Amino acid sequence: MMGLAEIERKAFDLMATSIRKYEFIERWKFEGKTIKLPFQREAEPNTLVVFSREIEVPNDGLKWFLKVSMEGNALVKLDGTAYGTIDDVHTYIPIRPGKHKLELIVSPLSMFGYHKWRIKIDYAMLVGIMWEPYVLAQRLLDLVSFIEVIQEEDLKEALMKELSDILIRVKSVPNIKQITLLRMLLHDGGLGIKELKIGRFDVRDVRPDYMFLSAVYGIGAMKGKIEDIPKPRREHYLKEIDRILEELEDALTRLRRIFPKIGKAYAFAHSHIDAAWLWPYSETKQKILRTFSTIERLMRRYGITYIQSSAQYYEWLEELDKELFEKVKKYVREGKWILAGGMWVESDVQLIDGESLVRQFLYGQRYFLEKFGRIAKIGWLPDTFGFSASLPQIMKKSGIEVFATYKLLWNERNEFPYHAFIWKGIDGTEIPVHIMMSYKSSMTAKSLYKQWKRYKNKYEVPFLLYAYGYGDGGGGITWEMVEMMKHMNKVPHIPRIVKGYEDEYVAELKSCIDNMPTWEGELYVEVHRGTYTTNLKMKKYMADAESVLRSAEIWSTIAEMLKLVEYPKEELEKLWKRVLLHQFHDVLPGSSIREVYDEAIEDLKKVIREAEEIIHSVLERIAEREGNDLVFNDLPWERREVVEVNGEYYLLEAPPLGWKAFEPIEAKEGVKVREERDKIILENECLRAVINKDGELISLYDKENKREALRSTSNVLMAHIDTPGMWDAWDINEDFLIQGEKLKTLEKAKVVYQSPLIAAIKVVKGYGNSRVTQFIKLRKESKLLEFETKVDWRDKEILLKAWFNFNTHNWSSFYDIPYGVIERPAVRNTPWEQAKFEVPALRWADVCDGDYGVAIICTSRHGYTNWDSKIGLSLLKSPIYPNPWSDLGEGEFTYYIYPHKGDWFEGEVYKRALEVWSKLRVVKAERVKRKAKEFSFMRTDAVVGALKKAEDGNGYILRLYNPSKEELEVELPREGIEMDMIELKELGNVGRKVKLEPFEIKTIKIS
Repeated sequence: MMGLAEIERKAFDLMATSIRKYEFIERWKFEGKTIKLPFQREAEPNTLVVFSREIEVPNDGLKWFLKVSMEGNALVKLDGTAYGTIDDVHTYIPIRPGKHKLELIVSPLSMFGYHKWRIKIDYAMLVGIMWEPYVLAQRLLDLVSFIEVIQEEDLKEALMKELSDILIRVKSVPNIKQITLLRMLLHDGGLGIKELKIGRFDVRDVRPDYMFLSAVYGIGAMKGKIEDIPKPRREHYLKEIDRILEELEDALTRLRRIFPKIGKAYAFAHSHIDAAWLWPYSETKQKILRTFSTIERLMRRYGITYIQSSAQYYEWLEELDKELFEKVKKYVREGKWILAGGMWVESDVQLIDGESLVRQFLYGQRYFLEKFGRIAKIGWLPDTFGFSASLPQIMKKSGIEVFATYKLLWNERNEFPYHAFIWKGIDGTEIPVHIMMSYKSSMTAKSLYKQWKRYKNKYEVPFLLYAYGYGDGGGGITWEMVEMMKHMNKVPHIPRIVKGYEDEYVAELKSCIDNMPTWEGELYVEVHRGTYTTNLKMKKYMADAESVLRSAEIWSTIAEMLKLVEYPKEELEKLWKRVLLHQFHDVLPGSSIREVYDEAIEDLKKVIREAEEIIHSVLERIAEREGNDLVFNDLPWERREVVEVNGEYYLLEAPPLGWKAFEPIEAKEGVKVREERDKIILENECLRAVINKDGELISLYDKENKREALRSTSNVLMAHIDTPGMWDAWDINEDFLIQGEKLKTLEKAKVVYQSPLIAAIKVVKGYGNSRVTQFIKLRKESKLLEFETKVDWRDKEILLKAWFNFNTHNWSSFYDIPYGVIERPAVRNTPWEQAKFEVPALRWADVCDGDYGVAIICTSRHGYTNWDSKIGLSLLKSPIYPNPWSDLGEGEFTYYIYPHKGDWFEGEVYKRALEVWSKLRVVKAERVKRKAKEFSFMRTDAVVGALKKAEDGNGYILRLYNPSKEELEVELPREGIEMDMIELKELGNVGRKVKLEPFEIKTIKIS
């Protein structure tokens, strides 16, 4: 019996021998001139250039392919139509016989963003292949790779013996040109050998002897410089192929009787396309064109099914190529092209406001319905870095029936126990979850075998979700994958492949619900904890943009109800979609390249300016009508706080979700400041804070509750070395948190502002070449101690944290999540608890024991370490990869310490957090004509997440969220009808009173 190496050799010989003809394409039109390959020119990374020419493909019974060896990617257009891609893994492309106009739209960027600041094409050629033998050889090589991983010795031996018996008589030996052409086709070697940027995993690597022969003799043979050896005669070769085909079919049939198929795999062609990552948004648009045109061609040829998320991509496609967009629409109608996710993009779902998460689905699902006549049923977030426990409710109320992901397989300490389960959210909503073993599978027997071996829930849910195709940088499937799909169901002892259709897959997964285990709470992914912190400016402007968009909608809605303005629906929707794009799971987390943030941050600034213009215009109109200066409050409870207006401070009151006349309250007793030799004391009606000369908090006495809030010195700024092993911007190493260096005091704490309404202490600290300036502030009547922080950071690979030690006795702490609150352990007894050494929170974390607690509030810093009562807020993370400039330079943020009685709800932690996120606004009328009437739209302890125009234009939408573990009743300003979150289904009349279950989100339509 032949060994595996000999079997592999025979298969490669058959494959190379199937290559019969080739023809170089040397001359091309480029910028109005004729150029000859090889060609090279300097170019900016985001350049697109066009090469074109006429070609004629022979109609001689061979299958002809276009092969282009170049740096970067190219969209191939054939006769003016997008036809496919040439890239790192789509190394050649079939071309039908006849005369054609051929165009290459070339980008210098490789699939993963590598580039050399140039356009370079080494060669282009047409290659003619005998198709059946070529595919047969691919099948044989697939079986060789399968044998290498088979654990069952009897199956391995039986399959090797069958292949040995079939191939031992093969006499075909390819010549040097054929060997060289095979290497060039599959792996881009041969003439003008170029660096491989990414290895192909859907085809087997060429043998070392082939690599040597092609590298040493290939160029000479193809240029006629040396005499080639003879190639096998075609008729003898074809006879061998006929025999091998027949014997292989018989052998596999025999083996399937002894080693039957195991399980099933729903096969969905797929391409995970990052909206931006190691390339900018502009390149992603080209990736979409290249990927979608490849899929369309293969779908037309093979009838595959393909699954693709992200409504934004389809909108881009419609703008870029209406012809291709119409083809996609046709395939969606036929059920072959499956709309997934239901979101605008595959966003982060931990660091965004709850309303942003709702809008991802609202605009995503409604776009799908408008353009394609249907919504997505499969939630699709394969690569997002953790999943908030409010997500099941939001998905279910947005038309999503099942959820598919992958990232939990990345856990670094604890293997996630299930691959199919019921996910129960904080409100009790349940949704079935299926974890795919990869979102970039290869459609090989080896891949299917290994995935089924790994899959944990074979008995409860006896099928895989098998997403195959290249991804992250796009690309999708290859023709080899699709050809191998036909072969897979003939291979013994691997899952049976069925084409994945949405309705069939969803129905079968839901039919298994009764057998599935249940997981309650968040899906915490034990990697990428640094993304809660990386890129301060990105996160700050995102939080600001979410705040002003909410305010713009609220005030525009109320003003339209009062017939003062027309609601700017189209303008606000466009602003929202820009924000949603920048929430993509590699953009907001800070893990993209510099060019992405140059664009995203600037765009968020523009969104904020444009939303502020809407707010200012509407509030001015209201103030004009009222004939007085007004103070506006967009939160549904009364507020009394110190507000800064044009550099002056005022103590103001405002009614719930409304306005009143601007009438500053006189401060009879204000904030007291007392300086002693080594400390400064700030004191108001609620708090007494003692700060040492290093700006550290040595006491915080809660006067209302007669309790010291600190156990030991707090607000200790520590610089922790931050050099994770691989994923620089993404990860944090726990060992580095245990050790750190205190920042040095460059300017000792001193009082810099004092008035009855506010007092401020300034301290300047340093580390290396960096400076951190803090203004510690206390306002009249406030229980919030503020730490306004300005950084000028110049050091790399550092994680800056502020450490606190609160005087509570707690086994767990509570954290704000999008439209929810999650409880997490503050102890480290189990490996699962130990893995949560850094956790995300949206706007606050509360260390409380039920009777008393202390919260940290910050709207743009999201990473927390909590060990018992010691808690650290991550302030800044300065990685090198993939953006060496990340977090360098100036930045600013403010965090707050808030001691309170009870838990987060009784202590109103969520209210204080929303108040610092959405501040009171003062608008001056042109002239004061009369005393303004006080106006309040509604009052509630629930969160008003949105008040906006209904999507159908009839009535208005009020989104309510209950942040409590108890039921809440809300009185509505008008009669209401409950809707689903995407405003497609009426769920029933609710009258004027609505009951909200714990953590429930309700969407109410009012007239």
